[in-house]
Amino acid sequence: MPAVDRLRRLASTRGRRLRDSGLPILQCALAAGLAFLVARDVVGHPVPFFAPIACVLVLGVSVTNRLRRSVELAVGVSVGVAVGDLIVVVIGPGWWQISVVVGLALLAALLFDVGALLLNQAAVSAVLVATLQPPGTDAAFSRWIDTLIGAAIGLATAATLPSHPLSRARRGLAALLEELGAVLTGVADALEAGDGDAARAVLERARATQGRVDALADAVDAGFEITAIAPQRRRHRGELARLRTAVPAVDLALRNARVLARRGDAAIRDGEKPDPDLIAVLRRLAEAVGVLRRELTTGESTDGARVALLDTAAEVPAAGGGYSAEVVLAQLRSMLVDLLGATGMDRDEAVAAAARSRPEHPRPE
Repeated sequence: MPAVDRLRRLASTRGRRLRDSGLPILQCALAAGLAFLVARDVVGHPVPFFAPIACVLVLGVSVTNRLRRSVELAVGVSVGVAVGDLIVVVIGPGWWQISVVVGLALLAALLFDVGALLLNQAAVSAVLVATLQPPGTDAAFSRWIDTLIGAAIGLATAATLPSHPLSRARRGLAALLEELGAVLTGVADALEAGDGDAARAVLERARATQGRVDALADAVDAGFEITAIAPQRRRHRGELARLRTAVPAVDLALRNARVLARRGDAAIRDGEKPDPDLIAVLRRLAEAVGVLRRELTTGESTDGARVALLDTAAEVPAAGGGYSAEVVLAQLRSMLVDLLGATGMDRDEAVAAAARSRPEHPRPE
């Protein structure tokens, strides 16, 4: 069964990747053909292979919808081709000429104070110019023009036909919160049954979420970049701002969930008998996470999730029922504060609200 679950998660991941990238890939393919058509039939260059190359390099990165990287690649390709054209026309092709071309292309790119991506692309483009096409004044000039055409069409496509800025962010957040709910439910089930194997499986599942958190933060930033270049998408900036606020809080909640799952496993290995109320509140928190997932990913108000989380806090027991169970209880309380923060509540306010919601239990005489 674990193998079947892994296969299902793998299929789900691949399907999600296809949904995220299908439209950008189609745009990239069509834009590359358009770049070739413009350079050949409009500008009149017989074999403008640098036009589709530049377009693919620019838009290929835009599958992840990161504008800055696309611009860096466009500049890198243009700088590399320009330097390669100018130098090879003067000194001709050859092994030492390639060394000179690469060195000068990197130096030229460094003048723009750019990152490694642009530097590498400038060097690669210079090498292509120096080796793939015989030098000549007319050819050199046309190669640089072709590069500009391809890069311009790539950037224009990214700006005028952007993917929806919220799609990837919402799907990523929904998947993370679904995982969080599953971890909470899985820990509760394992503690109730005393099943160490199930507890370890839940722990591995919790540990596998960090990559998704990083991808979610990247998707939110990418969404903001889309709204910056695409006027028709700017109305989504408010929703993206809400998701940007939620991402760090969800990240903290998942980190606490990993500790919670680890201590749940330890509680079972140590033979502890957790308080049944602790198991019940874990399940109730999982339900509240489901409410939060629905509201955050549909643009609804998070008032319902906030109420559900506060109601859950009111049911937190005073004791866990063992050393590791006490750690589980402490992590659960921390998660409540984190998730209240995901609803937009200030952290200090969330701590105070969670504390007020917990009832005072009289100590035994």
